Amino acid sequence: MKRLLLVPFIVWNLQAQNFNTFLQNALQTSPYLKANALEIERAKSQASLIQRYKNPTLSLEASEFSPDVGNNKAGYRGAFTQPIRLWGIGDDREKLGEATQNLAKSLVTLQRAEFVKTLALLYIKYVRQDAYVELAQEELYIAKNIAKISKERYEAGTIARVKYLQAKVDALSAKNRLDAKKADKFSSYYTLLAFAGQKEEVMLESDYRFVLAKKSNLENSAQLNFMRSSQKRLEKEVALNSNKIEWMNVYAEYEKEPDQSIARVGINIPLAIFNTKKEEKHIAQLQAKQSKYRIQNQKTVLSYKLTQLTKELQILAEVLHSTQALYLSQKELLLMYEDGYKIANIKLIELQSIKNQMIQTKEKEINLQNKIDSDIVLYNYAIGEYNE
Repeated sequence: MKRLLLVPFIVWNLQAQNFNTFLQNALQTSPYLKANALEIERAKSQASLIQRYKNPTLSLEASEFSPDVGNNKAGYRGAFTQPIRLWGIGDDREKLGEATQNLAKSLVTLQRAEFVKTLALLYIKYVRQDAYVELAQEELYIAKNIAKISKERYEAGTIARVKYLQAKVDALSAKNRLDAKKADKFSSYYTLLAFAGQKEEVMLESDYRFVLAKKSNLENSAQLNFMRSSQKRLEKEVALNSNKIEWMNVYAEYEKEPDQSIARVGINIPLAIFNTKKEEKHIAQLQAKQSKYRIQNQKTVLSYKLTQLTKELQILAEVLHSTQALYLSQKELLLMYEDGYKIANIKLIELQSIKNQMIQTKEKEINLQNKIDSDIVLYNYAIGEYNE
């Protein structure tokens, strides 16, 4: 299997990683994913907060009684108040807490899927840049060979010096393009490492090919699952806000006076007259309805996206096959033209034209393969292949 060195200072005895190995390492070590995973713990605490009971209130006071006749006497009073949730409120809050945790889990799943998708697309971009470097090296080799033949013919007096200089300039231009492609390759490489959260540079194999998932069920879409979880949480908010009154206060107090003791037990019930939570309920209902329509729209968008990608991949596979065949034919033709140029049967401009056509065809092949791999990644992401 072909292995390519990315940067000059990486030692050769390190084993190159394929994309699957690189991805698994990134999933385990990425600080971004570790930070996202804490969202589940946060949601768990938030769920406990939603279900939390209110603290009781203890009131203590001392009194001094001053009768018209006699000495002053002291008294005291103690009161204990506990807010109590009304019947059914606890269940509504528990369901809202569960929905909050499920929403957090679906968010973490979505973020993981998006991480895998983005990492794959960055890797595909790196592979394309690496292929561009190989193509530039091939072009430079051909250009140098043409320049060498031109020099020999110039020294033999069969072509003018301008032709030799033209071939030499073409070789220098090819070298310049190679250097530029190398710079682009290093840029894409370090962008890939940075996104993956890699602390050290690694060697990567560049011949990995992505495989289209066999299933095509949108129900596993990470985007749709997150939107459904969001809608369910909104529905639980609607259910909770349907309760006009959630709490009442149960109290007990004891009061000691000089000539009597008083014990009281009672409840304070708030009256839903001015604040009926009508607005909160209506807002939550509207948000739940909006979420429902957005889910329907997203299903339609994803359905057409899968159809587009499926048909596009079929066409691209055919174009890629014909492009590869064309490249091989042009390469064979180039060798024939080189032989013809050596014996002055072919003009320099014809040889360079064939060379340029071959390079353009190979570049088209690279771009087609890049597009195919990208489409596969987008397809797999849409159907939930990159979920946990």
